[in-house]
Amino acid sequence: MSNKSNDQSDLFQPGQQVAKLTNVAFAIEAINQVTDVDDLGAPHMAVLYGPPGFGKTQAAMYLAHPQGRNAVFVSIRMFDTTKTLAQLLCLELGIQTKSQWPVSMLYDQIVKRLQQLGRPLVLDEVDYIAEKSTIDFIRTIHDNTTIPIFLIGEQDLKRKLLSRHERFHDRVLVWKEAQPCDALDVKKLAAHHAGELKFTQDVIDALVTKTGGVARRVYNELKALREECKRAGTDTPLLAMLGTRSGKGAR
Repeated sequence: MSNKSNDQSDLFQPGQQVAKLTNVAFAIEAINQVTDVDDLGAPHMAVLYGPPGFGKTQAAMYLAHPQGRNAVFVSIRMFDTTKTLAQLLCLELGIQTKSQWPVSMLYDQIVKRLQQLGRPLVLDEVDYIAEKSTIDFIRTIHDNTTIPIFLIGEQDLKRKLLSRHERFHDRVLVWKEAQPCDALDVKKLAAHHAGELKFTQDVIDALVTKTGGVARRVYNELKALREECKRAGTDTPLLAMLGTRSGKGAR
């Protein structure tokens, strides 16, 4: 699994299962829908898109986790070209390459290894290539394999893909729009990241309102509440503890 920066992995630590939020369920449902496609060329691509902080990357990490779907996971970088993306995929797939190899040779090795492994391919931060010709490299992988391919990006990803690359329309079987956390999601995050605390429903509801359902902000609020409770010598967070902080830095 390609490394993510700390601020991208705060909802998921190695060795732990990610909290199974609504968007994780969306990812599981989507990947299931594009699995077991036997006909070469039949659509087997899914897209999850939505605002930052909604937990899309964590959904991807769940799919990549051995206890999830054991997918091949690559996070695209803002500077990636077709060749550097191909090299990144080769690295993740354990393919030994040489710097002088052309993209066509890298591509052949990638397709061969993906078919051998039969594991889904999950690509995060697709926004970086959505309006570049590099996206056609992914489309070509799709057209020459039968493995599930899952693309993740921010809220404009669907528009970018369809407006700039018409050929994507017939290749994406499932479009999923990420949703903000509801009260049930917040309860799951609280149990996952602050399991020693006892949350009342009014505090859960207040967390939803204060954070706008943004998973990363919920995490930051839970982290702060743990500290507040520790200082107060209690295991039950109070509404007043939320009201005394502005929530700055919780983006």
